[in-house]
Amino acid sequence: MKGYFGSGVTCIYLDQFAASNLLDNPPNELWQKISDLLIKKSRDGHIICPVPAEHFLESANKNKESALAMDKRFAEVGKGLAFRREVFVTANHIVSLVRGTPLSQATFCDRLVRRDTLTNAGVYEDFKTKHSLLNSQITEITTSQNEFREIARQKKFSPEAMAPLLAAVKAHEIKPFYDLLEEVVINGRFTSKGVNFNSGEVIHWADYVMQVLLGHHKLTIWEAVYLKDIIFRTGFDRIPSLDIRVTLTANLAVEQKKENVNDHIDIMRLSTGLPPADLLFTDKQRKFELLQTGLAEKYGTKIFSGTSTDLHEFYEILENL
Repeated sequence: MKGYFGSGVTCIYLDQFAASNLLDNPPNELWQKISDLLIKKSRDGHIICPVPAEHFLESANKNKESALAMDKRFAEVGKGLAFRREVFVTANHIVSLVRGTPLSQATFCDRLVRRDTLTNAGVYEDFKTKHSLLNSQITEITTSQNEFREIARQKKFSPEAMAPLLAAVKAHEIKPFYDLLEEVVINGRFTSKGVNFNSGEVIHWADYVMQVLLGHHKLTIWEAVYLKDIIFRTGFDRIPSLDIRVTLTANLAVEQKKENVNDHIDIMRLSTGLPPADLLFTDKQRKFELLQTGLAEKYGTKIFSGTSTDLHEFYEILENL
């Protein structure tokens, strides 16, 4: 156990599929058995399942009554904790790195204002609108990429050729943040550059992280110099959320897989959930990618999908906690 949530407490990350099957409507006897045991272990204080920030976004696609009921149950097994949004977890990772402070529960999670978030006036409808907007933006930005990948998929690369391609794509993903750091070191500030969509301009992720670092954490010039040196030497290897993000994004590109909104939500989920979780549920494809890229081993997380084999193994582990 990683110990971020207290001695002897196992952190379990539930993706939307697992959460629905465990906390909303178990589809069969095995899921029901796991659900009952999960709730018991939570009440006994052996496990915690913080609510992912993306849960609210994806719940907005469910029937409202079902979404509200599941929301409350999830908050109970999460002990009122929710994962912070990716940008804030990333900023916390960076501050911990440059200031030498230990990671803790507060790095990853914050307390829910109330345990039935979606019942707040207009919140369910707001998340439904946000999901629709995110879907349209990702469709817009990936259309040309997906068309290129459809053509490129016809050419197979050997494993030996894949490694340098992956490194090149990761370097490309790192560059925007590295360039921002350089700007901060030289000028003491940076100019935010938005990303244009048909629906309007959206802040670039690197700009958003830098805003949080400078505005909330008061990152100094010397800390920016130190961070720039770390990234120059090791890329994002020492910043877990960014390491996971660029590795999975680069893997999608190199494998020439088409991207959709679910891919991007999964990357947001895994970037925040993989480092603190002892056990993590995701789909079969993401499990394969986490094992293939070495991320599961690097962050010491046991990965499960919804296969019968995985569910039986998860139940056995849960029984012994």
